[in-house]
Amino acid sequence: MANSRNKGNKNEREVAKLWNTWTGKEFTRIPSSGGLRWNRTHNTTGDLICADEKHSRYFTFSIECKFHKEINFQHLILPNKSVKIIEFWNQAVEDSERAKRIPILFMRYNGMPANFHFVVLSEGYYNAILSKRLPTHRLMKLYGMPEAASDFVILASDDLFQLDYTELHKINKRWLKKTFTA
Repeated sequence: MANSRNKGNKNEREVAKLWNTWTGKEFTRIPSSGGLRWNRTHNTTGDLICADEKHSRYFTFSIECKFHKEINFQHLILPNKSVKIIEFWNQAVEDSERAKRIPILFMRYNGMPANFHFVVLSEGYYNAILSKRLPTHRLMKLYGMPEAASDFVILASDDLFQLDYTELHKINKRWLKKTFTA
């Protein structure tokens, strides 16, 4: 168990570094792997937080990170009792709703190339914000997953990180305002 915890912690630190590079802001792990909630504040959801003093209050994502020994995409269409991807996604959505932020899930499994993750986003967010900005040849759309909190898409992390973060952040703020005031 300690080895898997260490692997998860290392993955969270690696994803934080990717966000640091992409955004130019500082990101850090939440102590207890997202289990800590400081005075019920909204900025302690997910596994990572933006630690930048000026940006953290306005950060638009709730970031969940998972490193599993294997992630079986075929389980999404086979009649299995438990589908880890859906469990991971549901956790990300629940955290994001509490914080009124956009859920984003970074997943990887043993043996994947360094700094590569599968990124899971809600289908609604993807269609509203990213569908015209990202290549579609490496995109998996999943609809009507009965156990899933919402329909979702899976894309490559390097496709996400090619976007201009400052522009995306501005668009996200408008989208969140419209989504949570409707």
